[in-house]
Amino acid sequence: MRSPAMRLVDPQPLAPVVFVTGKGGVGKTTIAAGLAVAAVQAGGEAVYVEFADGQAGERALGEAGKAVKRVVIDPKKAVVEAARPLFGSSLLARVALDNFAMKPFIGAAPAVRELAVLALVQRCVEDHPGARVVVDMPATGHSVAWLRVPAQGRDLIRYGPLYELCERLARELVAPDKSSVVVVTLAERMVLQETLELCETLTREVGMTPSRLIVNRVPVRLPEAALTDAQRIAESASDEATRSAAAALARRLSLRHAITSELERTLLETLGEAATAATILPHALMDPSSDTLATWLSERGAA
Repeated sequence: MRSPAMRLVDPQPLAPVVFVTGKGGVGKTTIAAGLAVAAVQAGGEAVYVEFADGQAGERALGEAGKAVKRVVIDPKKAVVEAARPLFGSSLLARVALDNFAMKPFIGAAPAVRELAVLALVQRCVEDHPGARVVVDMPATGHSVAWLRVPAQGRDLIRYGPLYELCERLARELVAPDKSSVVVVTLAERMVLQETLELCETLTREVGMTPSRLIVNRVPVRLPEAALTDAQRIAESASDEATRSAAAALARRLSLRHAITSELERTLLETLGEAATAATILPHALMDPSSDTLATWLSERGAA
């Protein structure tokens, strides 16, 4: 059976809603910011959606992201907001959900929170027609759980307001023609293996094959001539200081060459043919700004 990793790159533009996910520490938030800024650079509008306190997104967007609208969703408050249509007002929803009998239900049913968050994401999409809505999702396993809830709830509940919410989210938000999934990873064997498992799970359990696989922070291969020249100078320079400096540089360049070669082998061995379809972003000494990332993504056809 063909691996989902073989079908990661969709030649069509990204859908209006872009869910960005990946293992913690791979640079998921900065990539999400770059995708939002890329939409603005292309003359469009963008909304960046994140969870918790919103500080990570603010830092990632930086100055270049001031044209991007930021929306911070608190999952706890999202339950009240999503329940407002059921109770007629936020006040009644809060009173009902604060009831001692309801609190254990909400706490024991995380899917309720996930549905509530997705409902607010959908509201954000409706409030900003024509804009790219980039959602900085939780890391790996949590993002899968969030995205599969609408279809699971629709199939399980069958009728009533909660069924209608699940059905609408499955039809209008978490659907291949409405949203795209972007997976961010690193060129490390274990991380790449987890990434492949994530892609397979998204296809199998959510029905969403990732549209982009972005391999972040990959050291750039330097020209072979740089090492050759350093070695030549180390052997032929007329003074000891120059020979010593050139030899030290040659050792560093040789190590850099070995590291990049190993990373390239890791990509090919782990991803197979999918490695040629992945978007490779270079490692930088300092975290690149969101507009730099946007340019890199656009140049590589990933934005």
